[in-house]
Amino acid sequence: MNAVEDRPHQEKSAPLIYRLQRWFFAVCIVLGIGAPLALVATSPQYYSTQNGIPVMVAAFSTANPALMQAHFIVGVLTVYLLPVSLLTMAWLAMRRSPWLASTAVLVVFITTFPFAAFSAQDALTYDLVGMGNNPLFATIAQRFNDDGVMSYYNTLFIVGTTCAPALVVIALWRSRAVPLWAAILITFSRFLVFLVYPFAQSFLPGVYIQLLSWTPLFIGSIPAALAMLKGPSKEMLPPGSTSE
Repeated sequence: MNAVEDRPHQEKSAPLIYRLQRWFFAVCIVLGIGAPLALVATSPQYYSTQNGIPVMVAAFSTANPALMQAHFIVGVLTVYLLPVSLLTMAWLAMRRSPWLASTAVLVVFITTFPFAAFSAQDALTYDLVGMGNNPLFATIAQRFNDDGVMSYYNTLFIVGTTCAPALVVIALWRSRAVPLWAAILITFSRFLVFLVYPFAQSFLPGVYIQLLSWTPLFIGSIPAALAMLKGPSKEMLPPGSTSE
């Protein structure tokens, strides 16, 4: 009996730590995409048909304190979970598509780890509006956002939430780890924001457009999480290889 045929026995006899690791990373895949979904839903500025720092300042000044606290908590969770989610999915594809998966890892690493700056930006803006209704505070928030470092991070955010998931899921699909429908949902979901926003932002609050783009990504991540729980299948292994 070869290693592939003996997989059910191996799974039962696998050390507990390995099974716990699979469950941990499978949960991280789903929560890593679910966290930005919750972050959008708790972002007061997205409930307007306008965008920009002045809109953000105005929204934060009238927002429910409980909603803002939830927004900050989810923001911190997103900083940790989203990179882990994308990196885990890329790792699933590493055996069958090493070059594409490695490229995806590099893009994820460069573009998503600076996301902590956006949680800091939200906290700074909320602290400023909490100090009073001073027009200077809006100017400070705008200068901070237009700073060279934040401009760089803003660019990375676009790449990290569009191209990074697309590269990861293409590698997953080529590895046969996820079905075609999941690959399509993840690949194109975030690009909907840039296709729809220019036409709909004048009459449709941004939260609906954001949820429309993150929800398919969340649904598409579920097969990847299931693949993590199952471990590498025969189809995911390179030709002529056996599972370890």
